[in-house]
Amino acid sequence: MLYGQRVILRPVVEEDWEQRYQWLTDSEVSSTLPSGTGVPLTPATVKKRTQKYAEGDPSGAYFTVLNLDGKPLGNAQLFKIDPWARKAEFGIWIGDKSVWGQGYGTEVTQVLVQFAFERLNLHKVYLTVDATNAGAIRCYEKAGFQRDGILRDEAYKNGSYVDRILMSLLHSEYVVRA
Repeated sequence: MLYGQRVILRPVVEEDWEQRYQWLTDSEVSSTLPSGTGVPLTPATVKKRTQKYAEGDPSGAYFTVLNLDGKPLGNAQLFKIDPWARKAEFGIWIGDKSVWGQGYGTEVTQVLVQFAFERLNLHKVYLTVDATNAGAIRCYEKAGFQRDGILRDEAYKNGSYVDRILMSLLHSEYVVRA
């Protein structure tokens, strides 16, 4: 488990699937994800994916985000972990909309970046984010991520294409935040 000041990141367990399904089928939550509000998810699909994450995979580290009382808030992951290039892609979503805008995303990002650099010895963590998702961009910038470029018309969401911003953080730029 990984600990922040207000959050705990624990490995995904199979029983997480129902909460994940509830969040992923909420159109407001899913609109913040790369897949957006595209192909509808079935309970069986979410259950199968959650089981895969819970079983473990050396190319990914998947966590359920909890507050200090143990209430699930969302999910975070490092995936596409490349041990040779020492890099991984970062992803996060806060499914509990009642805590949006309260800094949980930033804290989770910082905790997982610390894990990536200090425990996994990665050189780079990168991500993509919708150019229209100002809150997420602020979150990533607070955690130290830099904008690398724009992937034009990268995702198709709600009837139109959206740009995605490519961001990264190098180990040499990483600062431990209190």
